[in-house]
Amino acid sequence: MKVTSSIIPHIVSIGLIAAGAIVCASTGKSLASDKDLRLPLNPFGINTSPYGEVIAMAMQGPMDDYWRNSVSSRVTNEPHPGSRTSFRDGTRMFIESLERASVDRTNPRPASEAQKRFLRRQIEDKLRFAYELDPGHYGNYASYHFFLTEPAVGTRRHLTIESVLLADRTINYCFSRSDDPRHALTAAAAAGNVLLLMFNETSEGRARFPIAKMKEYLAILDKSIARYESLSAGWEKTGNWSLLSDSRIIECRDRFSYILKTREVSVKTIRRIEAAQSASTSLTRNPSSLSS
Repeated sequence: MKVTSSIIPHIVSIGLIAAGAIVCASTGKSLASDKDLRLPLNPFGINTSPYGEVIAMAMQGPMDDYWRNSVSSRVTNEPHPGSRTSFRDGTRMFIESLERASVDRTNPRPASEAQKRFLRRQIEDKLRFAYELDPGHYGNYASYHFFLTEPAVGTRRHLTIESVLLADRTINYCFSRSDDPRHALTAAAAAGNVLLLMFNETSEGRARFPIAKMKEYLAILDKSIARYESLSAGWEKTGNWSLLSDSRIIECRDRFSYILKTREVSVKTIRRIEAAQSASTSLTRNPSSLSS
């Protein structure tokens, strides 16, 4: 059989794909078995790609199921009501029951603390994976940050430095994107989280962050706000806002309003801390003023 010239490019493409699959399969096993490997792997360049963003959104539902099971010990093997339903509704209810059965607990005994911790660690790993896929997504960042900083639901100790590094990484990524104003909202949320962390530590007497550092993140917050306003105006002109659902648009507006309030409170808090430190320095230099 004679191979025509039009088929040759397809044969070459198939050969390259097969060669790539063989290389990936042969090297993937060695990478997975290397326990000392700490680099964030990015197979096929999915992380931070449009495909990664879609996969991260698709993961939100399964992660909700994991979270409900990690905090609840309810047994859900009760029968469905025997009311009359149409064939279509009955089929839908049957499919939904199968979906619930795949994630609901059937053990009559309450979940142990070790099991709950195991499930929370699973959801934490999935949150980190979703964040790696799309760091600019507000929900991905906020959920992962929450697990890193809230010992009551997370599985690790209070990680101050790691949460700051996460915020910095998120801010840098969001500032590298100029195609979507929502990334600027995520950057603003990250800057606000760092400011809140600094304020809390100062109020607890652990002032590890100087005022200059607070003002640095306040400037990042201002930059995020300006960036959102600029990109949002561009979306108004191109009609991109109309491509989103009403609920998404309202969500962005509410989030931006909250960020503006966060900025206002942050400015007042920094001024108050600065005034308190200035007064403390004055008393240290001139202790006689206490008796005057």
